[in-house]
Amino acid sequence: MERFRRLSRPFFAATTFACLLLALALSVWWLLTSRGPGSRFEPATTGLALVAAITGVYAERRAAARERRAQALYALADELVKNTELLTGEGFARLDPYAPKARVYPRLVQSATDAALVSGAFSAPGHVELIALLHRWRDAVHDFNRRLDLAELRTYVSQIPDEELLAIDNSMHRAGGQLDGVRELRAGVESLLRERYGGEPGVAARLRPLAPPA
Repeated sequence: MERFRRLSRPFFAATTFACLLLALALSVWWLLTSRGPGSRFEPATTGLALVAAITGVYAERRAAARERRAQALYALADELVKNTELLTGEGFARLDPYAPKARVYPRLVQSATDAALVSGAFSAPGHVELIALLHRWRDAVHDFNRRLDLAELRTYVSQIPDEELLAIDNSMHRAGGQLDGVRELRAGVESLLRERYGGEPGVAARLRPLAPPA
């Protein structure tokens, strides 16, 4: 029983298809070897029923895969909009050089990205570019959030001079720095979703709050 429980879904799917195809082959053989016009109705009916079953199983699997992919895309688009709001909001604005003070930074979210990568929604051929970009985005968000933790720990644990607060802020906002890198990757995810998956109404509608690329 324990060995039976360990069998994977692909095994059961392959077994189902194999049994249906074998039954179909037997029905065809029965149809070809039967004698008399009336005796062929039963194998013909059985064969048609098996063809319908095979088609139904395949169609159901394709429909389920499309539904999982659509839900993952909707979640990715919603998450992208949220992260865009965070990256362009007041949370990452430059500090006032004349009155700098420590602050708590907003954290970027990545739950939809994690779910998309582990769900297998994009395991079919044709989604390699998206999977690779999502891996890069997830790693960048994780590293960025960790750096924010360190920055807050440094500024809140002890009183530090204004010059050091401004130095931390300047390091974050420097050209080619962490903030620029995350924003660039975010733009890459948005561009890929628009170009490759924007034809789906749900994705296009969820990306509408974002300004269209120039």
